[in-house]
Amino acid sequence: MSVEMLSSPISEPAPPSARPAKGDEIDLGAIMAAIKRRRGTILGLAVACTAIGIGASYAVKPTYWSEAVVSLNVRGAAVTDNPSVIADLKVDNSIIRGEIDIVTSRTAAGRVVDALGLKPEPVAEDNGLIAGGLRRMGQAVVSSGLFDRVAGLIGPNETMDKLRRGLAEPPAAPVVVAQDPREQMINTLLNNVSAANDGRSYSIRIGYNATTSEQAATIANAFANEYLKMQRDEKVRETVNANEWLKRQVQVLREDVLAAETRVQKLQETAGLTDATRGGSAASQQMASLNVQLVAARAAVTQAEAKLRSGQDMARTRGGIDSAAAVLESPMLQLLARDQTEIKRKMADLSSQYGDRHPTIIGLKSELASVDQRIKVEMDRTVQALTNDVAVARASEQSLQTRLRQLESNYADGAKIEIQVRQFQREADAARELYQSFLQRMKETGAQAELARPDARIISDAVESPFPAFPNRKLFAVIGLVMGLFLGLFIAFVAENIQRGFNDLDDLEGETGIPGFGSIPLVRRRGKRSPVDYLLEKPISAYSESLRTVQSLIHSVSQSRTARVILVTSAVASEGKSTFCVSLTRQLALGHQKVLLIDGDLRRSRLLEVLPGKPVADQAEAPADLIEVLEGKREFGDAIHVDEATGLHYLATSRHEQNPQRLLMGRSMQNVITQALRHYDLVVIDAPPVMAVSDALVLARYADASLLMVRWNKTSRKLVLDAVKRLRVSGVKVSGAVMTMVDQKKKAKSGYEDYSYRNPYYAD
Repeated sequence: MSVEMLSSPISEPAPPSARPAKGDEIDLGAIMAAIKRRRGTILGLAVACTAIGIGASYAVKPTYWSEAVVSLNVRGAAVTDNPSVIADLKVDNSIIRGEIDIVTSRTAAGRVVDALGLKPEPVAEDNGLIAGGLRRMGQAVVSSGLFDRVAGLIGPNETMDKLRRGLAEPPAAPVVVAQDPREQMINTLLNNVSAANDGRSYSIRIGYNATTSEQAATIANAFANEYLKMQRDEKVRETVNANEWLKRQVQVLREDVLAAETRVQKLQETAGLTDATRGGSAASQQMASLNVQLVAARAAVTQAEAKLRSGQDMARTRGGIDSAAAVLESPMLQLLARDQTEIKRKMADLSSQYGDRHPTIIGLKSELASVDQRIKVEMDRTVQALTNDVAVARASEQSLQTRLRQLESNYADGAKIEIQVRQFQREADAARELYQSFLQRMKETGAQAELARPDARIISDAVESPFPAFPNRKLFAVIGLVMGLFLGLFIAFVAENIQRGFNDLDDLEGETGIPGFGSIPLVRRRGKRSPVDYLLEKPISAYSESLRTVQSLIHSVSQSRTARVILVTSAVASEGKSTFCVSLTRQLALGHQKVLLIDGDLRRSRLLEVLPGKPVADQAEAPADLIEVLEGKREFGDAIHVDEATGLHYLATSRHEQNPQRLLMGRSMQNVITQALRHYDLVVIDAPPVMAVSDALVLARYADASLLMVRWNKTSRKLVLDAVKRLRVSGVKVSGAVMTMVDQKKKAKSGYEDYSYRNPYYAD
């Protein structure tokens, strides 16, 4: 072979075994293989998160839920035919919403506190249900080392450091603000009570959440009972107020009746009239008829005037609107009175919480002012109507009086006196009738106070629950398991995507487009045994067979393209390149092939340390080395060493050259290759790493074929691709790639096929 032939590398056809570029399709097989490879991480995280979930469920303080059901009455019990002072509830959605607000109001909570004598419990450190449990979970994650593993996959990150410190450090001491014990207990009740309606019935479900089942049931029942008591107390209070007003009116009417009867009695005594002496003529009968009508008219006037006075008094004082509505029998006033009471109740509940300037309080004040204005308008309208009634009654009375005067003018003074007596009697009768009606109403309202009943009833008492409402330990375990599986899958796929090295020869072929020549198993050192000696100790091992596979592929390349000079390089150092070269050439030498191994790394040559052989030629002086040959100081044959165990010839140096390119690019290196090809069938050059120095690119000019060594699951994909790119840019065609230092056991467990692992044909 001429020097010119060696100066340019042989062109190679497209790699036959390179896989097509990866598309966007989803490879389910690859996904399942990734899950299989990372099953330890996935299952470990699933078990850990499940344990954390179960532990958290025991660490979190349990709470119990109990619920009482109250039904609003849509049919009131009519004990008497008389209407009550406060009308029964007309149940609709807005009324139900208002009743729910009453149940959960501060007033109701305060009554429960007073009824049960509740006092706030001492606040223990870290007694929060959720916060305490989550904090313990976080500390468990940090102490178990799981957090550090996840952070290691993500890499250095300031946010992860802050999160780790936050999970590991104890929480700061809470700031305790002094508060009235009763108000504090009310706040606690309001934070844990709830009332709701499903929209399909008139029932209100009152529930309470507590640390014990007994407390939850007791307080839920207390809220239901106090709600019913509040309804009854309101009815009793309004009824008593109305009854007190009626008592005052009855006293006034009693005095009016007594005065009227006294006046009749005195007039009869003065005139000496009795029932037997009173006339019975037609005129008297006519007068009597008119008198009866006049009595009725005057009674109507008296009653109308009494109502007018009451209405005017109430309109002037603006007090007792509920009583006024009952006395004046105005449905509109009754409705407005209920709205006024509800707004005042809401203002009383919210004023202590928000203050007078809060938008809600201001809005309620505006609503109250609107209701007051409507009450004023309704009162004025009612008074005007009563005034009209009085005017009509008086006009009727005046008409009857006029007719009666015409008849009375025809009678003598005695008859006139008799008429006057009868008139006074009628007035007394009218006053008595009005007095009797007010007295009857007063008695009825007095009875209503005793018969007052709430507009709701308890249909289901709250009972103690044997199981806590929170936490649900089964749910915690399931959530932990699901979260662990998702976290494990996430970390597994992240680890797969950020994986540094190649795990499979097919993957290497697909990424680089270089045919894979084989995978060299990892040989672990045992004592002083090195991988190059393992070949001699285990000639039928998987390691030896993998070398034979590479040897056969190199032989096929040599046969097809007359490739006699093979360059072996790698992306970076520590890829097992030199070990591969020594093992491969030793095996070739054992097969009685004439092969020469040249150590092309003049900067850090270690071949003489690995193969401490002896020179082939007998020399009187010190053995020569490669650098001396390249410098022209010694002959080619003087630098050849032989491996006594295999008969391998190799050319190396014990010196370290700082500028090896001056030697490698000169004609002396071409002469070395030329002489080597005259005496050997195959020359293997152990070149330096491509990414470290450019020596390999220079040596590639003398090679017929190039092999790239890639360390299994170690060498960065980017480094490998950069090395391939650098070789191709320099015009070097890489004939094949060899994956070195493959851990067969780990590879098999990770889901990649390896037929040599546990193969009975190999004696490892």
